Amino acid sequence: MSIRLKLILTYIIGIILTAVIVTATGIGIVSAVFSYFANSFVKEQTTEDALHRGIDLFVDLRYAERYTPEELTSPSFAEQLGDRLEPFGGFLVVRQGEQWASYGKLREGEAFLAQMQQDISTSEKHADRAFVMSEWEGRELLSVRYEFPGMDDSLSYYLVADVTETGTKGNQFHIFVFLAIAILFGIILVPLIWITTKDIVRPLRQLEQGSRRIAEGDLNFSLHSEVRNEVGSVIRSYEKMRSELQLAIGAQLAMEESRKQLISNISHDLKTPLTSIKGYVEGIREGVANDPEKLKKYIDVIHSKTLDMDRMIDDLFLYSKLDLDQERFDFEAVPLQEFYRQTLNELSMEYESAGVRLTGQYEAGADAVATMDAQKIKRVILNIVGNSVKFMDKQEPSIQVYFGKQAQQEWVIAVTDNGPGMDPSELEQIFDRFYRGDVNRNQNVAGAGLGLSIAKQIVQHHGGKMYAKSEPGRFMTVMFTIPIVQDRT
Repeated sequence: MSIRLKLILTYIIGIILTAVIVTATGIGIVSAVFSYFANSFVKEQTTEDALHRGIDLFVDLRYAERYTPEELTSPSFAEQLGDRLEPFGGFLVVRQGEQWASYGKLREGEAFLAQMQQDISTSEKHADRAFVMSEWEGRELLSVRYEFPGMDDSLSYYLVADVTETGTKGNQFHIFVFLAIAILFGIILVPLIWITTKDIVRPLRQLEQGSRRIAEGDLNFSLHSEVRNEVGSVIRSYEKMRSELQLAIGAQLAMEESRKQLISNISHDLKTPLTSIKGYVEGIREGVANDPEKLKKYIDVIHSKTLDMDRMIDDLFLYSKLDLDQERFDFEAVPLQEFYRQTLNELSMEYESAGVRLTGQYEAGADAVATMDAQKIKRVILNIVGNSVKFMDKQEPSIQVYFGKQAQQEWVIAVTDNGPGMDPSELEQIFDRFYRGDVNRNQNVAGAGLGLSIAKQIVQHHGGKMYAKSEPGRFMTVMFTIPIVQDRT
């Protein structure tokens, strides 16, 4: 679930939950406050008894007002009402005209009546209030006024109750409200804080720790997140970046190691012919080649070693351009049979004089046309044949070049020799740069070990594949394919 959707749902649920909790809490607080203050108002009686007494008292007053108004001015009726206010710690005050009197077992005298008249007068200056508070002898007395407008003479009843304890509890009410609000906020905020911490804060802290380790150069760790939101997506993307960065650094280190190996191999492979050239040149200078035949032999060796060096430098230069994808390929439609003849003639001119029996087999079809860079593909074939001649160990060396078609989808060109062959476990390595089958790098074998590696890169640029098969001591076949249909536009 996304953070946006989660926040929207949290917001909606929070509003609904808040409304429910506030309503329930409000009702609870009102009920608690009412009960809290009612307990101090009803004194020793139960709330239910107090409620019944209060209702009965007002019903009796209403009944008397409507049906027996003459009783309202009766002292005995007033005394009875005053006694009924005793459970509330109160009494009755009757005002008739300008006359004031109090009734009930707990009634107060003239001094209180004078104080009450003053409080009522002060209250009436502000509004016509039905409730009047009076402080008397350390007590707080609440007077509830009940008037009888239908009477000929002005008549008012004041139902007085002792609310001293209620006032004392009112001083503690703000503490009660503060605690209720704190509990309310706790109920609402704790789930929201838990959701935020679980789905946002913790994943971000994990991401921050991962960033710090990467900044310190430590990539040997992993970040995992099961959270299905934007933060989880960022962590998974960050983990992918860390993994790819680790692979890139590993590849860079491997490339650096390969570069060191390249320098070492170049130094070794160039030093061998240079040492030979230097030795033969010194022999000529010192007069060791003291006859024309020996001099010619020395010069031929120097020329041969110079050509070897030239080929090695050329291979290194081409390999570098292929590796950096800077070598240009000129693809064109090439008649395959004519290309086969030209290639075979060129190979025959170069190797038959060296005693190599070179044969060919063409099965690609008279009208076969391949889309390729002819010069690059010829370089591939020359490299494969040259590699076969270089490692040949037979008295009668034989090499066959084959052109054919495979599954109507690709052209196949294969070179098979009767040389020493190679163990099948080594076949995958022969296309690696600098690899040689002789582990000790036979000093008599010239070259930088790049021929087949260059050939494989050229074939891959044509969209083909290159592979080999061999039987040790009998033969070795190196073949490659070129797709028949290619889009080179």
